[in-house]
Amino acid sequence: MVKDTWQQFGFIFLLALFSYASLAEPQLILFTDKSESTIGRPIRADLYGISLNGKISDIKLNQLNENFGVVTDYIISETNDERWPNKTVQILKLKLYPRKVGTIIIPRISSNNTHSEEKTLIIKQGESGLPELTLSTSAPYERQQIIAQFSIISNNPTSRLSLKENIVIHGFESHPLPFKRTQIKEDVYHLQIGLALSALKNGPLKLDLPPVEYSVSGVSRKQYYFPAEQINVKTLPLYLPPTVPVGNIIVQSQLSSTKLLKSDSLYYWNINLKGELNNTYQLPAILRQIKSNSQIKFFPANSKRSRTKTSNSLTSIVNHSIPFKVFASGSLTLPEIQLQYFDPLTGKLVRKTHQAETIFVLSYLWRIIFLIITIIILGYIIILSYKKWLRIKFSKLKREKAVQLLDTGRDIRRIRESIFLLSEAEYWSKNITVSQWAGNWKRKYQVSDNFEELIGEISFCLYGSNKECDTMKISTQLLALIKERKKW
Repeated sequence: MVKDTWQQFGFIFLLALFSYASLAEPQLILFTDKSESTIGRPIRADLYGISLNGKISDIKLNQLNENFGVVTDYIISETNDERWPNKTVQILKLKLYPRKVGTIIIPRISSNNTHSEEKTLIIKQGESGLPELTLSTSAPYERQQIIAQFSIISNNPTSRLSLKENIVIHGFESHPLPFKRTQIKEDVYHLQIGLALSALKNGPLKLDLPPVEYSVSGVSRKQYYFPAEQINVKTLPLYLPPTVPVGNIIVQSQLSSTKLLKSDSLYYWNINLKGELNNTYQLPAILRQIKSNSQIKFFPANSKRSRTKTSNSLTSIVNHSIPFKVFASGSLTLPEIQLQYFDPLTGKLVRKTHQAETIFVLSYLWRIIFLIITIIILGYIIILSYKKWLRIKFSKLKREKAVQLLDTGRDIRRIRESIFLLSEAEYWSKNITVSQWAGNWKRKYQVSDNFEELIGEISFCLYGSNKECDTMKISTQLLALIKERKKW
């Protein structure tokens, strides 16, 4: 009887010992505030470490990054929890942003030999739909610019997308692009923002894009995390120097003055280079090609570098303002600028030549000489014009006087005097016969078929019997001839 009692006591003791040992084992337990959510909304997760051998902050969460954007809220390194009496409890509070819709599994999280349970989540697209990501190319060359654009549809006019300014993406140089909102139709807006990227090395690279924040009236509503993109960066040709830019380059130039230049005066040659490059220092170095000679002297350039951004492009710009003086008069050709760049579309090296406009230079001495010549020519033209004006005025007065004679009287004397006045108006001889006057008139002006008949009647009246002349008819026809005259 006593033996049986001791056996029962031993069994109870072993059972309690094993139970205590099982309760003392380290545990990882993951709690989530929900099992269903929408894209862009966080799932709050609390990871509890009970009696862990290490720190919960040392746990690697890399296995979560494939399906979630992981944000650590805060860590409680040591606390008590009534659910685990007499145990040391650590808590890691997380926000998990799903990268895609559908059924997503939170994998097991491990710490040494301790694991949490898997959890299954259902992720839906939500009211604003799915965000879209487009890349300008998925197979760029090293240093080639890649434009990553994020876009989404919204029904709120105050909604916007934003990116953090100081973005660091491993393996890439990156620059945020400005936000753009476009109204598609009433209460429907297309939101767009982007990044200008360039790969720093060749080979397969994982492009882990930063989150995009969606806000309304300045209040953050969602954070969009995108799945990592696999980028296969092509190797540049071995013959390509590292200083050659990858992307199209445009060169333009102009002088500070478009007028005739003066010798020994200071002017500026402004050269503008721009290209689809992320770094302005990747633009070609052209200043070494611009050298002074016996005709022209170039001084040190003032260079300004800048970038211009739109929602879907980034352009690097450098402006060189080069002072110079020209010593000799005449025409002068500025140095030719040669540059080269690698065209990623064709995969070839492109050489480009830029030739500035020819400049014309005059010294002060030649300017004075030309000024004197110009004054002389201008004075000669003025004198000729004045003389011509006097001739025109004289002719006009003589014709007006001839018309006045014919209007105020119809006798043969006035007809003869008017013909003399018309000869003077044309600078013909005053003592001219009617036949000579008629010949000169026909050579200068168009005449009608009855012109010869009119001249015959005038001659008959002047040299024949005045009594048989129709001076009224002759005067009328002569007036019409004067007023309707038309040169050949």
